[in-house]
Amino acid sequence: MKRPGVVVLVAALFACIGLHAQPPVVADEAPIAAKAIYARPFEPPTRPAFLALPPGAVEPEGWLRDWCLAARDGYTGHMDEVHEAFRQAWAADYRMTGERLAWPKGAWPYEGGGYWFDGLGRLGYALHDETLIEQAKRRFDVVVTHTNPNGILFLWWLDKNSPEDVKAVTEGSGSWSIWATGLLSRGMSGYYAGSQDPAVLRALETAYSGEGDWIQKSTPSNLWAAFDAYTWTGNQALAQKLTALFALDEKAMGRGGDFWNRYRRLPNAQPGTEDNDHVVHFLESTTPWVLGYLWTGNRELLDATLAWHALLERVAMQPSGVPVADEWYGPTGAFRGTETCDVAGYVWSKAMLLLVTGDGAMGDRMERALFNAGPATVTRDFKNHVYFQSPNRMVPNSPVFDHGPRAEGGNYELYHSPLCCTAALNRTLPWYVTHMWTATYDNGLAATCYGPCRVRALVGERVPVAIDCETDYPFTDTIKMTVAPEKETSFPLSLRIPGWCEEASLRVNGEPLLAEKDSQNFVRISRTWKSGDTVSLRFPITPVVATGFDRAKGTAPTHSHHATKLFPPEANPEPGRPYASVSYGPLLFALPIRDTKDANTPDPAARWKFAFDVQNPRVAVERRPMPERWDWPLAAPLALTVNAMPIDWTPDWKDPALPGVPFAKDKPSQRITLIPYGCTKFRVSMFPVTERPQKVTEPQGRLEKRN
Repeated sequence: MKRPGVVVLVAALFACIGLHAQPPVVADEAPIAAKAIYARPFEPPTRPAFLALPPGAVEPEGWLRDWCLAARDGYTGHMDEVHEAFRQAWAADYRMTGERLAWPKGAWPYEGGGYWFDGLGRLGYALHDETLIEQAKRRFDVVVTHTNPNGILFLWWLDKNSPEDVKAVTEGSGSWSIWATGLLSRGMSGYYAGSQDPAVLRALETAYSGEGDWIQKSTPSNLWAAFDAYTWTGNQALAQKLTALFALDEKAMGRGGDFWNRYRRLPNAQPGTEDNDHVVHFLESTTPWVLGYLWTGNRELLDATLAWHALLERVAMQPSGVPVADEWYGPTGAFRGTETCDVAGYVWSKAMLLLVTGDGAMGDRMERALFNAGPATVTRDFKNHVYFQSPNRMVPNSPVFDHGPRAEGGNYELYHSPLCCTAALNRTLPWYVTHMWTATYDNGLAATCYGPCRVRALVGERVPVAIDCETDYPFTDTIKMTVAPEKETSFPLSLRIPGWCEEASLRVNGEPLLAEKDSQNFVRISRTWKSGDTVSLRFPITPVVATGFDRAKGTAPTHSHHATKLFPPEANPEPGRPYASVSYGPLLFALPIRDTKDANTPDPAARWKFAFDVQNPRVAVERRPMPERWDWPLAAPLALTVNAMPIDWTPDWKDPALPGVPFAKDKPSQRITLIPYGCTKFRVSMFPVTERPQKVTEPQGRLEKRN
């Protein structure tokens, strides 16, 4: 089998997928893969828009580095100390068999280990932290050294020739362990991309190229690493498996269950015809079909993925940039939850779609999710977390969520049961950092997401370059890039222009340049670069007041999992409760309720009973210096002051809700101060509203209406 030689390899399977104005081009329409520095040795017929850089190519700086260091010193570097399950995860002496391959009966550490190891390795490479990298190596090596042709994927202690073992992983909930191997293998793929350890690649190839159709026995999670293994090795047995898996004939459609069939077709556009889904299942079952597009060239598979994600975002998006996911998705709601697993999963899925499509809107979604929902999942020291977050949180133990830990799910604890969120939160930051920059097929680089960082890569004729991004974005609107190639060289630089920015400005070495973006929201600069060249970006921000209706239903009394029919906002039969939210660029703003002795104790004297003055918000921006060390402080460097009217509002904390109608403007408005949502642990970010008076005052900033 041919092995990759001196080739710098892409991160875990195009680990970030991007969207560009045009659909991704087919390989024979573009320069041959051998000329693209970061192309895989064996690429599929249809190529993605962008190529992922290996973990470690992008290193966080400034405030973003502080946050990554908090992750290292908190959960990510110390999960063995959090719960016994993380010591058991994929350990040599932890081998579940029979009915214990079901997650409630003993196999849960396989899911948790996959999530944690993925974040552990990527964070280690991003920070160039040898201790984290060695820890990841030690955990992966157990699997790598034991993987063998007779095992069932990475469940090496099982025998694929044993009827008892086969029955255990194919009947009942035992197939869940097959899904868990896909989470592990994504982490292995990322670790290989960073380390180039040939033993890891051999293990991936052994697991996925052997006899048996294990991949389709559960959700398509294993497709990612199987696809990676082919693109690195060219293994023809793997190629045949992938061809069969992506086939659309009726025989193939009958294999693998609903998660293989439902999401490779477009959703029915008729309101009330499609069911919702558990959001982890949704993300894991929809996103992989972009690989089918790359493998077959069948645009219908990509269109199906994008259509399902568009439906999710149309029906269920919260102002914080992530969908309602508590644990099924449903209408936007001030007290609906988003599971921490789904914050990580949403960032991952948008990264993959960004790589494949090149659409800058995916970068917008990654930023909004990371900058808002990301910090809301954990405490400032990265040592406690929530299972669910909601846009409004005024007291602990509220609301009583439908699933998971229910009332305690919104509290910050060392761990929650089940432990999935405790594990998955380790993925969010590393996946974002790793995919802030990507490579292009013409040997250039693309800035896909922003924040302070340094990228090191090869460009042009394989010339090493470093680009330093100096910025406090998103807390400021300016970014300065200093380009330092090892020698003068020509290469294209593509820069994403955020979709919310109406008039970006761009300068190269101080000289203005027309920031004319393409249909995918990227500006391309193609020139000869020398060390010390600078690129200056400014994204002017206008405050946005968004109004809409909260049509979420109350919490379920039965703690049961069941599907409900989907209605887009404009077709939803529920009347809804009016709300307003305020954004500034990618940041959602909230009225903070100060947390005192810990993240579960609000200041009892805090005032939060206000209706937002939609007619006359008078949004004003206040700036303060960035703190010396970043920890998402209440004393935020950016604040908004707005008009709001005091109201009488006493929610039922077991099942809280916004007031059903706007409030009459019978009192004078007061000025209240909002800070970034991510800096709060208790807050109001979806506000009750005042009713429209006879005479309307033009609001400062932009006003958006949502159904």
